[in-house]
Amino acid sequence: MSQSKHPHQWVPETWPLPMRWLSKLSHFISVLEGAGIAICLVAVIFLATWQFVDRNLFNMHLPTVRAPDWSHGVIRHSIFLLGFLGGAYATYQGRHIRIDALTRTLSVRGRLFLRVLTTLAALFIVGLLIYASWDFRKNTLEEAGEASQQGELFSSSRGAMIMVLGYCAVALHFFVQILIDIGFLVGKTPPPGAWINEDHGEGAGLLDENDPLAKHEEEVAV
Repeated sequence: MSQSKHPHQWVPETWPLPMRWLSKLSHFISVLEGAGIAICLVAVIFLATWQFVDRNLFNMHLPTVRAPDWSHGVIRHSIFLLGFLGGAYATYQGRHIRIDALTRTLSVRGRLFLRVLTTLAALFIVGLLIYASWDFRKNTLEEAGEASQQGELFSSSRGAMIMVLGYCAVALHFFVQILIDIGFLVGKTPPPGAWINEDHGEGAGLLDENDPLAKHEEEVAV
């Protein structure tokens, strides 16, 4: 059987429309996250290099194109944004930190059930972080009225908003993953084997002859 690749939060076409819509929404957001990671990396590398060259040429009293004042804020916020975009993208891909010592001894359904429980716990913690970051943003908005912060392009309130949006993206991916896992638990279609095996690294998402989903699709085709 030829191998076909499924995104990590893939759902069968026979599932209800709301679930397929949520799956596509999560995938679309992950694409935006990937693009944001690339943009932030380019911005950090380009502006940091510009500042380095500019500083050295200026110190040697040589002609130079001065780096704009706002480049410091872009670099600082881009690095901050990279952390949250990377965390959200890793959550969608199922590559966040986990301990596999227990899951190796469980069946497929046992691993799915355990992942639902752990993801629910993670979602609860992320919810607390969203609440705390939103409260922090409200405090920064109160400070934004101070004279020292007026006119700043990259204020602390905008930095706090990165935290809120980053945690919300992580929470959305966790929520969609919970619904998908529950769907595979109660449904008849088995999940792709790469989602629930010990190795989520190279080749994750690929179907092979030992994959329960591959066998199911062969039975349906017959």
